[in-house]
Amino acid sequence: MQVRVMCLSFVVGSNRWTGMPLSCLRAVIFCHAGIGGRYLDSSSRSRVHHPEVVGVRSFPKEGRPAWLLNVASRISVDWLVEGVYEVLDAIAETGIQPGGSRVKPLVALPTFGVGLGGKGAVRGQVIKALINAATVCADKYDFDIAFVVANSADYAAYQSVRRGYLRSAGVRPQVQQLADRLHAGDVSLLLGAGVSIPAGLPSWDSLLDRIRNEALPAIDAELFSGLGVLDRAQLLSKALHPRGLGISVVELTGGDAKPTLSHCLLASLGVTKVVTTNYDSLYEKAFESAHGPGSISVLPREEATAGRPWILKMHGDSGDPDSIVLSRRDFVRYDAERRPLGSIVQSLMATGHLVVVGASMTDDNVLRLAHEVLALDEHNGRQRKLGTVITLRQDDLRTELWRNDFDYVAASDADSDSTAARDLEIFLDNLAILTSVDTPYLLDVNYSGLLEGEEIALADSLREVTKMVRSLPEESRERWGILEAALRGLGAEP
Repeated sequence: MQVRVMCLSFVVGSNRWTGMPLSCLRAVIFCHAGIGGRYLDSSSRSRVHHPEVVGVRSFPKEGRPAWLLNVASRISVDWLVEGVYEVLDAIAETGIQPGGSRVKPLVALPTFGVGLGGKGAVRGQVIKALINAATVCADKYDFDIAFVVANSADYAAYQSVRRGYLRSAGVRPQVQQLADRLHAGDVSLLLGAGVSIPAGLPSWDSLLDRIRNEALPAIDAELFSGLGVLDRAQLLSKALHPRGLGISVVELTGGDAKPTLSHCLLASLGVTKVVTTNYDSLYEKAFESAHGPGSISVLPREEATAGRPWILKMHGDSGDPDSIVLSRRDFVRYDAERRPLGSIVQSLMATGHLVVVGASMTDDNVLRLAHEVLALDEHNGRQRKLGTVITLRQDDLRTELWRNDFDYVAASDADSDSTAARDLEIFLDNLAILTSVDTPYLLDVNYSGLLEGEEIALADSLREVTKMVRSLPEESRERWGILEAALRGLGAEP
């Protein structure tokens, strides 16, 4: 089983991690610059311990521990990393167990010591050292580690270092091909229920059975399951009336569920056009956590604006019970009542590459839209694939069914669902590493520890060029605006 150290970007500081939207964390490590000298276990009995590890307490209501690590020192980066080893050792000693359906525990770490800890000027060295320490400990203790960083420069720096690790280990051809498409900018996403089920949300079968249990308890569960999904929903719609069914769906899918690791990794891929058959808002939460509040539009209830990413709720939104599409009658009426939404999906298939995650390609609306685009291509003599379906495991039957129409890529060959789900996270994480090509840290002196050889002299020269451009008279400086913007994008001081 592969060792995994991941990197996620959140628009929060390390002192606000209690709001971090991840459903699967089992432990979070905070950096702290104001407590010293003692370690407290979860029962609050103090004991003498390594001076850097200073405490642990659980999140209210959730029970997952948050460990405190004292980083308030201007001693070496090595000293800081020794503390990281110490706190990870302490976590391992507790016998930490996986959360939810995970096969391995997940531990989240910030970039230690770069705030009030006094290591901000050697940020690059800290990042390299932390990645190495995390890799060693993830291998040693058999848990996964996610670095959660609070700005784009740190995220890009982490991914740059990790890209070297990944290329040394070898990149799957299918991952590289998808990364190349993402770089080209022609990829859109279609997300299905498989992305949200690990967050604790029900599958369609489970959703309908739970509603039946409340609305039609006298109907035998086995007989009910003998109906097709759409007919089951139609029966419930008649019992509850359409709006009542929508309200029941919202109650079961709205809630306080938190995004999964897959949501967060998908949100980091830089895709600006996303379609989902899910009712929940977990992808939007993950996206806004990484890119800021209001950074994504939700269609059709919000307006699409130029330059702003959007997600299309194809079957309705948990924020609007009347929008829910679930029963057979809803699906029959879909084209007549929501044709513009289907046209958007078809335009993505016809003009780009649709990457499907968490969907089994059995949705009647999706199938109809895909076959219409394929028929159009055939009429015009075009032979092309509409997209790629990423599955947990190899699906020979559907691979053959969609041959020449969609590529099917299996994320795992594991028998266990939990292991396969983790392998999908690794697949998406590798994509995130390869697609993180922005470098807003290169000219920031705090990241100089990431540069080698002639890169150091080149960065120094470009910083001097930046000063030269900014010293020009205003009328001359305007002519060099493109260069100045490029240098600023590489991390030159404003």
